[in-house]
Amino acid sequence: MTTRPDEPNRRSMPLVLSPEQHPWRFALFVMLALEVILLLCLGAARLFLPNVPLLALDLPILLLNALFAAVLLTRLGWWRASGFRRPERPRSLVLLALPVALLIAPALLVGIDVPPFGKALVLLVLTLLIGFQEEAIFRGVILKGLAPLGTLHAVLGSALLFGVIHANSLLVGRDPAFVAVQIIASILGGVGFAALRLRLGSIWPLIALHALNDFIQFSASQGLAVEHASPVLLTAKLGISSVMALYGLFLLRDPGVRRWPARAEGAAAQR
Repeated sequence: MTTRPDEPNRRSMPLVLSPEQHPWRFALFVMLALEVILLLCLGAARLFLPNVPLLALDLPILLLNALFAAVLLTRLGWWRASGFRRPERPRSLVLLALPVALLIAPALLVGIDVPPFGKALVLLVLTLLIGFQEEAIFRGVILKGLAPLGTLHAVLGSALLFGVIHANSLLVGRDPAFVAVQIIASILGGVGFAALRLRLGSIWPLIALHALNDFIQFSASQGLAVEHASPVLLTAKLGISSVMALYGLFLLRDPGVRRWPARAEGAAAQR
């Protein structure tokens, strides 16, 4: 019997890490793997490139995380099940209107300076890479892995872990005040993003939305290195993320979304 592309490949994971039987253990394994990647990169930089700023490691770490996500999705056979497909209902893309407005409106009010073309292009590549690897891992692998716990628990659990992983920013020298707000905002925003992922049936719009969010944020802070967090930026970030969390909870009221794990298992059983 062959495994279909959108069915879990149960032979690719040890039984003790099976997401069907041990959802939280599986999710924590993914988090541990991300920490190992980060610490190995930081350790290698200390040994072989002591004069290179830690913030310069963003690109190699992002690339390794993206590779890890791709390998994990392939081994599990979860590409389609994690949302790497077209939206189930194209009309549902209208649900992105509020998140896009929440991102663009503050930028128009504050007046963010767009970086020069060369820097903007580099920033665009970085933010798309960030969007891919974070969405693939948290709204893809981890959200799907926590599905046996039920939709609400999977959404809240993936959002919590998404916030916790941002504490790593302290290790590369970012402003502690910014990191604290980033953790809280990531948890709140993660609720909205996970709910959108389930309502849209596709992760691609979220990758684009995530990249847009980071592009605007990094442009406002003049790059990835946030040495002194602006109170206005932090307040806006928390406000937008709070609205996203409420929006996510509203989207989860849809009966079809609430039955997501059972619906997915039923569809797999019919194949």
